[in-house]
Amino acid sequence: MANELENTTETTETSTKQNSEQDTVDLKELQKQIKSLEAERDKLKQSVTSASADASKWKKQFQDKLSAEEKAKQEQDEATAAMQKELETLRNERNIAKISGALVANDIGMDAEIANAVAAAMNAGETDKVLDGIRQFVITHDKALKESAIRNNPTLPCGKTNVTVTKEQFDAMGYGEMVEFKQTNPELYNEYMNR
Repeated sequence: MANELENTTETTETSTKQNSEQDTVDLKELQKQIKSLEAERDKLKQSVTSASADASKWKKQFQDKLSAEEKAKQEQDEATAAMQKELETLRNERNIAKISGALVANDIGMDAEIANAVAAAMNAGETDKVLDGIRQFVITHDKALKESAIRNNPTLPCGKTNVTVTKEQFDAMGYGEMVEFKQTNPELYNEYMNR
């Protein structure tokens, strides 16, 4: 029995030694696998970081390109708007000059300053300003007409019906003066009118 006990003890010790050696081998194997997995994990982390950096770089380049395109489009839009504004201004100036020229040139006798103001108001569709300009023209015209009538009106001596008015003076008379001349001197009036 003692022998059996020794054999069992030896078997147990051998088994324990083998298990111990196997555990050591398994432990070393596991440590190698852990190191390998950690290295692989570090490589993957580095790949993810690199991919993120590349994605960020491409995104920035895309944004810069997009921003450049947007800037170019905005500059083009601004240039187009400026040209349209200039074109509109030139058209307005042409219309004002055309209307103003017609008001001055068509024997209306409108002053150039008043004609420009009326033309600008007509072009802008401002009826009140157009009427104010015409009213101003009429007032100025009437005043000039009255002054002309006073200057060109022959002075008639009081009490004398025998007034001498030349044909040139008669031709220079305005309508009101001719009416008055006809009333005061109908024979001479008829003579000048029949010539």
